[in-house]
Amino acid sequence: MIPGRPSQGRPGGGPTGAPWPTEANRPAPAAHALPDQPRQSALWADPEPPAQPTPAVPLFRPGDRFGQVAVDLTAEGTDRLFTYLIPPALAPQLVPGQWVRVPFGPRFLAGLYLGQVDQPPEGVKLKPIAGILPELPPVPPRLIELARWTADRFLSTFPAALRLLVPTEARREQVRTQRVLRLLLKSTPAEAIAQAEMLKRAPKQALALRLLAEAGGELTQPELVEKGVDQPVLRTMLQKGILDSTLEDRRRDPFGGEKVEQETPPQLTPEQRTALSAVQQELQAPVGFRQPILLHGVTGAGKTELYLRSIALVADQGKQAICLVPEIALTPQMIHRFRARFGKAVAVLHSALSAGERFDEWQRIRRSEVSIVVGARSAIFAPFENVGLIIIDEEHESSYKQESPAPAYHARAVAIERARLDDALLILGSATPALESYQLAASGNYRLVEMTTRIDDRPLPPVTLIDMREELRAGNRSIFSEGLQAGLERCIQAGNQAMLFLNRRGYNTFILCRDCGEAVQCPNCAVAMTYHMGDRHLACHYCDHHAPLPTTCPNCLSKRIKPMGAGTERVEEELKARYPYLRIARMDVDTTKRKGAHAQILGSFGRREVDVLIGTQMIAKGLDFPDVTLVGIILADTTLNLPDFRASERTFQLITQMAGRAGRGTKRGEVLVQTYQPEADALQAAQHHDFLTFFEGEIESRRQNKYPPFAHLIRLLVSGDSEAETMEAAANLYAFLKKGGFTGEILGPTPAPLAKIKNRYRHHLILKGFDVAQMTAQIRAAFAQGKWSRTKSVNMSVDVDPLSIL
Repeated sequence: MIPGRPSQGRPGGGPTGAPWPTEANRPAPAAHALPDQPRQSALWADPEPPAQPTPAVPLFRPGDRFGQVAVDLTAEGTDRLFTYLIPPALAPQLVPGQWVRVPFGPRFLAGLYLGQVDQPPEGVKLKPIAGILPELPPVPPRLIELARWTADRFLSTFPAALRLLVPTEARREQVRTQRVLRLLLKSTPAEAIAQAEMLKRAPKQALALRLLAEAGGELTQPELVEKGVDQPVLRTMLQKGILDSTLEDRRRDPFGGEKVEQETPPQLTPEQRTALSAVQQELQAPVGFRQPILLHGVTGAGKTELYLRSIALVADQGKQAICLVPEIALTPQMIHRFRARFGKAVAVLHSALSAGERFDEWQRIRRSEVSIVVGARSAIFAPFENVGLIIIDEEHESSYKQESPAPAYHARAVAIERARLDDALLILGSATPALESYQLAASGNYRLVEMTTRIDDRPLPPVTLIDMREELRAGNRSIFSEGLQAGLERCIQAGNQAMLFLNRRGYNTFILCRDCGEAVQCPNCAVAMTYHMGDRHLACHYCDHHAPLPTTCPNCLSKRIKPMGAGTERVEEELKARYPYLRIARMDVDTTKRKGAHAQILGSFGRREVDVLIGTQMIAKGLDFPDVTLVGIILADTTLNLPDFRASERTFQLITQMAGRAGRGTKRGEVLVQTYQPEADALQAAQHHDFLTFFEGEIESRRQNKYPPFAHLIRLLVSGDSEAETMEAAANLYAFLKKGGFTGEILGPTPAPLAKIKNRYRHHLILKGFDVAQMTAQIRAAFAQGKWSRTKSVNMSVDVDPLSIL
């Protein structure tokens, strides 16, 4: 790939995407060119080899037109544009961005038409475009440019980036429309009720008649089935002529029919007014001079209200807004606020929706039936054409980083580029900004807006660090310290609610042999298995392998094995045993697998049907419950000792965000943090709600060690079935990059911290440099020169600016 031009010093810069290369000007792809997902077998052949033209049989006729198509295929050698003949009948209908059907080898595939070319490749007999795919709407030019930028910036293929623009659901015929059977009475409602009285021997038919009569004569089949009328009953009634039916298309409602009352905007605080003034100034700035805003506001300062006011400003200009939230758990509360303010103008996109709901919401966005999208990271590619504002709430969150499939993009970086392309304002909000973002604000690349006080000047809750080493010395071996027990009792006796946080699910985090010291490991992964008490099994949280609880050590056959550590399941059980009168709910991956579980658990907590909510990081941010006066952090050290340079930053963020759930109403809150390392800098800063002190210390460490934001990292992860072959391939990759001209620093190859996952051994190289555009260009150039490995069982994945190197 030809590297793009620099982005002229904009934050999050990198290649902006040069015109895509053609067969004529692109180097031949290497057989192993940047496989950014497990290598696929060559299902389709490349276009036919050059024919041998003769004067009597010309390849093309005068007036032939040629178009370039990005074929929807990610096999090796297909990361380029292919040229096709444009049939005269299709020429008037084709516009750049149109999805088309093209022959590719023995099959027909979808592809994105990108425009005409003046000259076809020499000596190649081209095939014609087979037709337009009317069910897939054209992609706006700026979104195509965004996909090109994403592919360049995150070292992926262009077709892989294009897939981000069209959800998988749009390609599946069965979810494109919902066909609903509507049942109609053939009589008046009064006659139907009389008839129902006569059908004493057919109570289900009588029930159907009564329900239809009460509904005015019409209900859909799903509605009747939900009310207890079986499908065979309805089929019989149709056959008897009692009912009539018709098919209709119906939009699938992701809100479940929930009615939301419109709210009146509250009075703004002085800090909110100042922040909104900054937003207005940036919205009025000339084209190209709009500066991203970093909104650094303490928890409870009213950042969401500022988002709503900012959206209202761009709505008055006739423009659209995208708001990203990091967790599905945040979506119900956030969506409720947005719908209460903007009603039907709001659409939602996140992974908890069904395939049909996601498709219907995407269609509403594409047709401009809504002007606001709230969603997870993929919503940054929402098909709006007139975006005026992009908001990233909790911008520091790691869930904005895609890991697989490729491209491994960061929604924040893509948002910066989309805001540039659309000339939109970008607002990044957080109580604990990413160090990279705050450094950009400190250096003047972002406009820093501070909100330092809570609504109504409510105080931030005091944070107490509880040294668990002292608890052990005093003979307390419970997972609850004496201080946390006392605090919980004070909270409940006062009629308030509590939240307990532990970023580990399951019952015990590992099973330890007290003779040989080995933990019971997953047979497929180099990690200890977690014990789940609910179904009495061990589970691997990486490959989902399950096994019964062993009675002897698999390593030395000793019977002296013991569950160790605590997860949320154990916290729940011990809390119930200690306080049987408490109403307790748990929120983690295990309890939220069912659709709608997030909203159900949070709804129960909000209605005061639950006294204590136990959870992992999904309860640590954004949630606003005015009666929560106690937050207990069971163990603050879970992230502190990870082998990752961001471990300290993540610990500070988690504790500060979790602490922010306490005292958000009129009642004072308190935060109790249990730890074995109370002297750690991250915990000391979190205790005093002191982001600036933490930032100053951590940023200096990053500067000295040349870590982000003072350098860019690119992780190349090599995985294979054989440990020896994987190690050899990683060593070959190092030599290959050096020979290919990569000038940055290369750390490794070494085994990854998680050295084996799903029976695949893992070694990685960490590339370090100051100019990410130069780094990605050099890597592409190196891989264009030839093979990096001859071992077919070995794959490589690429992660530009990784958030985790585990």
